Formats: sequence, C-alpha cells, structure tokens
Amino acid sequence: KKTHPSESAHTPHRPAYQPERRAMWAFYAGTSLYWGALYIYSPILSVYAQSLGASFTTIGMVVGAYGLVQMLLRIPLGICSDRWGRRLPFLYAGHFFNFIGCMGLALAPQAIYLVVFRGVLGISAATWVAFTVLYASYFPPDQTPRAMGTVAAINGISLIVVNLLGGQIAQMWGMVATFYAGAGLAVIGFVTTAPIKEHRIHRKAPSLGQIWRVMTHPVLIITASITALNQYAFWATTFSFIPLYADKLGASKLTLGIIGTISLVPYTLTALVNHRFAHRLGENRAVFMGMLVMAAMMFAVPLIDNVPLLAISQGVSGLGRGMVYPLLMGLSIREISGEDRATAMGVYQAIYAIGMFLGPMTAGAFADAFGLSGAFIMSGTVSVIAAVAALILLGRLRRN
Repeated sequence: KKTHPSESAHTPHRPAYQPERRAMWAFYAGTSLYWGALYIYSPILSVYAQSLGASFTTIGMVVGAYGLVQMLLRIPLGICSDRWGRRLPFLYAGHFFNFIGCMGLALAPQAIYLVVFRGVLGISAATWVAFTVLYASYFPPDQTPRAMGTVAAINGISLIVVNLLGGQIAQMWGMVATFYAGAGLAVIGFVTTAPIKEHRIHRKAPSLGQIWRVMTHPVLIITASITALNQYAFWATTFSFIPLYADKLGASKLTLGIIGTISLVPYTLTALVNHRFAHRLGENRAVFMGMLVMAAMMFAVPLIDNVPLLAISQGVSGLGRGMVYPLLMGLSIREISGEDRATAMGVYQAIYAIGMFLGPMTAGAFADAFGLSGAFIMSGTVSVIAAVAALILLGRLRRN
C-alpha cells in the first residue's frame, strides 16, 4: 500500500520536513527581527502614552489593544493556515503589519491613535501562530516542548537586544525614534524571510466537527486557560506599569530598557532548559513554582523604593516566567496531529490573548482607583490563582 505524502509527513518518528541550513538560519533571523519590530519600543510605550496626556486607564487600552486583536484573529488565522496547508505567507504578513503599526505609532498625534496602531501590531502578533507551527513541523511530536523552548529563547534573545537598543535610541534621539527603528526592523525582517521554505501539507479541508474537536481538546483548553492567567498578570505589570513605576522612581529612558533586559535574560536562559525542570519535577510542579516566583515579585514591587531593587525583582520574575510559558506552549499542541496544529495553536494563543487584553485594561482601572500599587497587588493575586490551577489541573492530566 502506498502512503499518501500528508500521512508519511507526520509519523511520530521523524519531522514533517527537514529544511536546509540556510532556510533554518533565515527562520531564526526573520523571527528575531519580527519580535524586534514588535518590542523595540516596549520600554517607553507607557511613558510615551502618558506624555501625550493618557490616563492609566487609557494606557491600559494602548497596551491591551495588542492582545484584543490577537484574541479575535488567532483562531481564524490558525484555521486558515491549516486549510491552505501554508504557513509562510503569514510570516510575510507579520512583517508587513509590523511596518504599518510602527509607522502609525511614530506619526500618532494623540494617545487614542496609539490604541489603533497597537491594534495593527496585534494583527502582526496574531501571525505568530504560523511561526511556531512551521518551526514545530521540523521536529517529531515528542520533541515539541523542547522545540517551543528554542522558539521562546529566540524570542527572548531578540527582546533582550531590542530592549537595550530601544532604551538607548529613546535616550539619544527621543521616544518617537524607537517607532521608526521598529519600522526599519520590519523591512529587514521581510527581506530576511525570503530564503525560508516550507513543505506544503496537502489534505482535505477539515470538517467543522474536526475543527471543533481540535478546539475543545482538554489539554489545549487547560494549558491555554492557565497561560491566559499568567499573561494577564505579566502584561499588567512588565509591559504596562513597571515602566511607569520605574519612571516614577527616576529611571532614565535607557534605564527603562535595561530593566526590560534584566527581566528577559533569566527568562531566555530558563526557557532553554525548562524541559529539564519539567522532567524532574513534573509539568504541574514546574509551572506552579514558576508562577509563585512571579507572584512574589509582583507583591514586592509596591515595597520597592529604588531602581536597582526594582530591576532585580524583574530579573527574578523573568526566571519564573521562563519556567512557565514555553512549557505550557509545548504542552498545548503535543497531543495534536501535525496538520491540525495551526488551528490548535491559534486556539491556544487566542485564549491566552484574553489575558494580554484584560490584564492591562483592568490594571489601568485599578491604578486610577487605588494608585499603581493596586495594579501590582491585583496581578500577584491572579498569579497565585494560576499557580494553584496549574498544580491541580496539570497534575490530573499527568495522572490520566
């Protein structure tokens, strides 16, 4: 009996497609530039929005618009990618919308326009579904968590570099210059992606029933929900109100970038080896410990009265996040067949984008009502809830 190409491509013993080394390096470079364009301005975005007269609630809207659009688009994009059997066009779209979004931020005359163009950047971020699934297709299913750790490390390394670079650019040439720098990175990323090749998956269009079974897979729903709580707390603090708190303590624009970098270095290093923690402790305990570390640092922020201690707290928090996020991402699609993984990853990322949207929005409202301390206390509480949920729910999955 002859085996159909789409069947042989997804045996559990070998990857669907082994790319050339040149194409693999193009993927690494293109992915790094993609994240660079999305985050080079992140150390100063909240401070810049405040300089345009935005309230804490409006700042939460600026940051949260990015997650709202992802929440709406990631499932449809994942389904479309699986139906077409293509990932690469979405990579190009990501770089294109990065360029449009960064240029829009640079030219925005009022804070409300920042909300709009952060939404455009959310369109770009929604294409991350295709990036992760394309990379996962290069490896057999049992290596998916490790592959996701590598992807997370690429993401982390890129963010380390651009946080330092963005802070330096803002210090030397003003905050608007970081948005233009992001647009430039998007153009280079578009060109760099050209050598990437993919193995197109030929398959019948999935039925609505099949799509529904993928979307309601218990492991997928549980890991996505826990990640949403984690993202809720993370986005409410690190990318929303930590920069404002640091600015309040007297940090320069360069220092804001350094604080962002300090949070990312331990995250990146831990992401590379978090599968070892999971192997020794079990996935549920590893995620539980990482979430508790993050929660402790969020509760500690209101007690900190100087910039160096704030930077240290963010470094420790990054270590906790490195134990959590890549592991949950890998677990979310480990039991999903290769041809359905973009749909599954779209569901996973759409659900956790709810946290990216609601975290900054509600934290902004808490900050307006109770001061910045309220945002951090709320975020720490959500992290504790997520830790307990991970310990119990992931533990049940492991036993089953």
